[in-house]
Amino acid sequence: MKHVLGSIIGVTKKSNPTAFQKTLSINDFYWGKESYDYPMGQIQTLGKVSKEALEGNAEAYAPLTPEQVASYSIDWWLTVEDLPNSSNQIRVEGDRIILDYTENNTEVYDRLEQRWIEILQSLECGCEILPNTSSYFVKGGKTYFTGKLPLDGVGHQVGTARFGKDPTTLVLDLNCRSHDLDNLYIVDGSFFCSSGAVNPTLTIIANALRVGDHLIERMK
Repeated sequence: MKHVLGSIIGVTKKSNPTAFQKTLSINDFYWGKESYDYPMGQIQTLGKVSKEALEGNAEAYAPLTPEQVASYSIDWWLTVEDLPNSSNQIRVEGDRIILDYTENNTEVYDRLEQRWIEILQSLECGCEILPNTSSYFVKGGKTYFTGKLPLDGVGHQVGTARFGKDPTTLVLDLNCRSHDLDNLYIVDGSFFCSSGAVNPTLTIIANALRVGDHLIERMK
């Protein structure tokens, strides 16, 4: 598993001269929304896009120029949970590493993205919604550009040795010890049962400390 990720650029009516923009995180939609009870995900500001970064795909921003977009925009990063799929695999073939992965939870990503677009437009922070790539969709005769991150942008991989009570379907027990090998413990991101819409690092650290306490007790 990984996160389901994407980014959008909201063009505003005011200039945005900031250089270090990645300072805000919004978790309100992790608790669902009215008429939708399931977690949607997290929104955070993205490092400020530059004119130079946009010039290679200038046609996607027309009639605005890359300079206008860079000067009058706030960039947003969207993260949604990824759920386990037993057919997802990491394989080694010769000197190549193969990621065999099928994306899921796409409806939730679409809901979160559309809800955030609506909010940006209501605040005049989304006079135009533009991409960090050339992906787009059309709704109500208007084109909305998005930047869904493809598999080659994979990060925060988790879940390759999930933990739980069932040794027939899971690799580790609840203390992250292998069901099959008494002296093998795994305390990296492999034990996750799902991929949250936040960075997994603190959870990995907390779990490693928990397993460490278990080992201390076991070795007494």
